[in-house]
Amino acid sequence: MIINEANVRKVIPVAGGKGGVGKSVITANLGILLSSYAKQTVAIDLDLGGSNLHTYLGMKNRNAGIGNFLSDRSVKFNDLITDTPYRYLRFVPGDVLVAGLGSIQQSQRNSIVSRIEKIDADYILMDLGSGTGLNVIDFFLISNSGFVVTTPQTPAILNAYSFLKNVAFRQLQRSCTSPKSVVSYLKEVVRDKSPGGTPTIREILRKIRSISAPAGKTAKEAVAALKPQLVINMAETPEDIQMGENLRDLITRNLEINIGCLGVVYYDSGVNQAVRELKPFVVHAHDSIAAVELDRIAQKIIHSPRFPDMPIDTDEYAGSFELAEVEAQNDYAEIEGAPEAAAGAEDGELDVSHEEYAAIIAAQRQEIENLKGTVRMLTMNQR
Repeated sequence: MIINEANVRKVIPVAGGKGGVGKSVITANLGILLSSYAKQTVAIDLDLGGSNLHTYLGMKNRNAGIGNFLSDRSVKFNDLITDTPYRYLRFVPGDVLVAGLGSIQQSQRNSIVSRIEKIDADYILMDLGSGTGLNVIDFFLISNSGFVVTTPQTPAILNAYSFLKNVAFRQLQRSCTSPKSVVSYLKEVVRDKSPGGTPTIREILRKIRSISAPAGKTAKEAVAALKPQLVINMAETPEDIQMGENLRDLITRNLEINIGCLGVVYYDSGVNQAVRELKPFVVHAHDSIAAVELDRIAQKIIHSPRFPDMPIDTDEYAGSFELAEVEAQNDYAEIEGAPEAAAGAEDGELDVSHEEYAAIIAAQRQEIENLKGTVRMLTMNQR
């Protein structure tokens, strides 16, 4: 596992316990935004069996992908990395319609992971599939701080919790390889299919510690290393972040995982229109509230050299969830106060070409460089 805060290069898997929460849209558009800050970024489609990240990047499915790499030994992984219309952003296609990749072997997953770890880039974003299959879980565990994208609806929140419980348990399986009594206990947990029979991660940690003190220490450290980051997508009101806070409390109580919150992205009709037209919404509607919020997330990542540890002013905010709550309230006030702007985004009046977008971004970046208050605008201290 890559510990992101200890690495200059950040590897960020993007998952969602439930389908339809917008993880692919977030991955594609965040990749474009990170690259717009002249950060070498690679977006990888690892939703094997359902790859479509290229469509959210506005690209055709014309290049060899991971499906070809797994099915043809003559295909080299580095040859899969292709350019995109966006400078500094490269892309690795997924299954490319190669059949039978919904559930690949452990050796195949290891082969992919070993090659991803060697990619030279500032940021590597990995769009994962839905659910809790081993493909998704093992790819998520390539680093300690993947994104969990969820909507504020109860089913999505519960699926996010279930996903992270499976992540934590898989982390224990991979870390606790001795003594045999601990390994046997973890196998018993898997075999117990009775309703309500699965213990919480906290209970599992307690049991491992009672079996073996050294194994208990290893298990606790393995779970503590996990620092996933929540993105609440398609929110409608500031109160929706309460669902994220409820999820945080449940995770802290039962899973002993330290989860952070990168922010709230409001529902935006401009996003739907961009998706229908196969265009990234940060290009198609770059002034929309969703684009502004996702850009803020990109800036949080860039301004955090030890990401996922973010330099939040603890005199102002108790943590990332409180910061996200304030941001959500401010954004909602902007939405309520600018109905004409919202209508313009819906009508597609903000559409621009790749070249125009690049020029706009370049001007914005220069302005940011000239303004010493960039990090203050993020309500984060410059360290």
